[in-house]
Amino acid sequence: MCPSPPPDPNSWRDQPRRSRPGGPRRPRGPQHLKHPWITAILVIFGLLLGLGGVGALLDEGQERTSGTTAPAQTSTTQPSDNPRHDSPAGTTKPPAEPSDGLADTPTTEPNPPSTAPPGVVVLRIIDGDTLEVRGDGRILPKDAVARVRLLEIDTPERGACFADDATARTTTLLPPGSRIRAERDVELTDRYDRYLLYVWNEQGTFVNESLVRSGHAEAVLYPPNDKYWTKISDAEDAAQQAGAGLWTACPEQPETPIAPPGSPDPPAPDTPTHPDLPDGPPAGVPDVDCSDLSGPVWVGPDDPHRLDRDGDGIGCDAN
Repeated sequence: MCPSPPPDPNSWRDQPRRSRPGGPRRPRGPQHLKHPWITAILVIFGLLLGLGGVGALLDEGQERTSGTTAPAQTSTTQPSDNPRHDSPAGTTKPPAEPSDGLADTPTTEPNPPSTAPPGVVVLRIIDGDTLEVRGDGRILPKDAVARVRLLEIDTPERGACFADDATARTTTLLPPGSRIRAERDVELTDRYDRYLLYVWNEQGTFVNESLVRSGHAEAVLYPPNDKYWTKISDAEDAAQQAGAGLWTACPEQPETPIAPPGSPDPPAPDTPTHPDLPDGPPAGVPDVDCSDLSGPVWVGPDDPHRLDRDGDGIGCDAN
């Protein structure tokens, strides 16, 4: 027997295809859904869900932004940490200077109170205890020029020991142009039309007492004006104990000895007879200074207002 040839491996390609039962098979093509409207509904529903989620995210982001964003009027004044796109590289735009708003918006806040005390204006210092002022309409007539005599004190007369020092001290306490607070006592004026007052300067210093305490004036009481007599007399005691001012600068006047009873009268001092001069002011009235008199006056040996500094019986020789 002859051996049979080996089977051809490609012989199956030449064999006809077998048909499946039921007829020939339909060739495959693109498949179509049986119900396309269901797919359309699902797509529309998915789109609606997606749009709703995006809207919720946008609303949440807007709420976060509105809750954390600073007010517009303050954000413009804060410097930015990032450079502007139109600025050169590496530089930042400086923050805008805030406007004070005075020119556009009128202020409603009241003006601060003035530190200067309201009151009388000092025009000039005449001597240590007398000054000229302009009234403010309270104790003194408004805008009227008046002469003020400081109550319960007495400074040396012009030409006497420590008179210039007293005037200089009063000028320091009451410089011309400054304002004073004035207070009256029982009697407002004297027979010379001077206003009798207690005075405080702009720093609140009680000038009447201060002049006595520093030794530039003596304490002198002329009733019924005695409102601050205790304070002023205590200031004189302190000045005497400390030897302040005139208490050591000026020698004491020797006292006239009193002759014993029955002794002959001492010879009259060599004093001129009563010259042709008006009599000086009598005792018992508020203290009078030479600045209150128009010229020399005859005071005699008593001299109740200490106007005679050389003992010749004539007061206010320098007038």
